[in-house]
Amino acid sequence: MSEKKSILASLALLLTAAIWGSGFVFQKFATEELTTSFIVASRFTVAGLITAVATIKKWHRIDKGYLLGGFLAGSTMALGTGLQTVAMTFGTSPGKSAFLTAAYCVIVPFLYWLVMKEKPRKNHLLSAVICLFGIGLISLNGEGGLTLGDGVTLVCSVVFAANIVSIAVFCKGRDPMLLTMLQICVSAICGWVSVFVTHGMPQSISLGAVGNVLYLALFSTGLCLTLQAIGLKYTNATVGTILLSLESVFGVLFSVLLYHEEVTPRMALGFAVVFAAVLLSQLDFSKKGKNAEQEHVQTV
Repeated sequence: MSEKKSILASLALLLTAAIWGSGFVFQKFATEELTTSFIVASRFTVAGLITAVATIKKWHRIDKGYLLGGFLAGSTMALGTGLQTVAMTFGTSPGKSAFLTAAYCVIVPFLYWLVMKEKPRKNHLLSAVICLFGIGLISLNGEGGLTLGDGVTLVCSVVFAANIVSIAVFCKGRDPMLLTMLQICVSAICGWVSVFVTHGMPQSISLGAVGNVLYLALFSTGLCLTLQAIGLKYTNATVGTILLSLESVFGVLFSVLLYHEEVTPRMALGFAVVFAAVLLSQLDFSKKGKNAEQEHVQTV
């Protein structure tokens, strides 16, 4: 792999993290006018149309495995996004949402253990303890309890962890972009079902609200999935994971700049602790992990 490709891939992943981080702010803006169900439905409908057109030549490969994987990944993606969005209507700020959602990185190894019987490594256990401490710093109020919005966001992080596990299980031997397309389309269907069940169709939509939803659909979903696929192809796995985890950092940065969120010293410490836990959960200090990474470097 040439150094130029590696640099461009890293920049692509860094841009992905920045766009995902900014998405928390536009998601918050959207909740000020639109219902959670409509935001989820419209966002994934636009993204679904784009990815469907991009993968149309691969549709003939869709089988029961793709459909099952798309259903599980799509339903958990819709539920996780819905919970994350509704938590913002309960008062959770974009910056706090970014870091509390990032806890899914720490949860994934434990859910994967339940599904695939693969025990978490020691660094996973340590990162879980550190993450809990960071969440406490971010979310616990003076009376020692979680706010409703922050609690819902933590539930959303568990659902997102389930989404990652479902993708990891069903992506083996299958085209990731085709599975991603099915996931997005299922998310859109789930969103529209929720719209009609909850009567969440808005009577009118302002241009600002349209812009917020289009940003989430075109950039946070469509563009970022493409950049992520390209970036991870030409970047070392560990470096790629660290770059993508910067999403939470960008989430706070854009929340401060665009949403004027006030970050207290205690919250800032909590953000740092959670970020450290996320990084720790992604590193493999075992001999097997080091050998695999060396092999990756030699073959790309």
